[in-house]
Amino acid sequence: MSLRLSTGFCQGMRLENPASVTRPTASRVRSAIWNALQLRLGGARVLDICAGSGAVGIEALSRGASQATFIEQDRGALKALERNLEEVTRRARNQSLDIGIQVLGRSAEKALAQCPEAGFDILWIDPPFAVITELLPRLMPELNRVAAADGLLVVESDSADLEKIPALLNPTGQGMWHLQKQKAYGKIGVSFFSKRKNEA
Repeated sequence: MSLRLSTGFCQGMRLENPASVTRPTASRVRSAIWNALQLRLGGARVLDICAGSGAVGIEALSRGASQATFIEQDRGALKALERNLEEVTRRARNQSLDIGIQVLGRSAEKALAQCPEAGFDILWIDPPFAVITELLPRLMPELNRVAAADGLLVVESDSADLEKIPALLNPTGQGMWHLQKQKAYGKIGVSFFSKRKNEA
């Protein structure tokens, strides 16, 4: 299966998608989210957690992000991701674009522990839906740490679980992440959070 990018310096590029347990974010969902965040993308530092083929982070780079870090532990996905990033690097070099790319091939918990404090402006997490209710609370301390003071967090989930997502990040209702909005795209649900200003 391949995915095609339609915007930016990677326009027309086909992304290889691994035949594995990963579930690629639908192009229309990806585009809708980045369209909504376009004003934040220029020069942004993006973290793509459970990256799969890297489609999310690669589109962010194509649209103007300055750097992207990809976290993925599935071996098949990593091979596809690395091949996709080779093409991204080639295209950027041909257009004299200076972008930063990092791949962390390990579990989200181990990878986040290696990420710099306040190192990312936009964080996107798209874990397997079956584990999201267990994974998000476990990752929350590190998500808090690596997000910039005005960071944004995008969580992709099953649309049936949208109501659960805010409580997973803020179990007491007083956590670091403020829910901005939620939207369903068929069976896909997307939650947008901003970091609370008094929780730098």
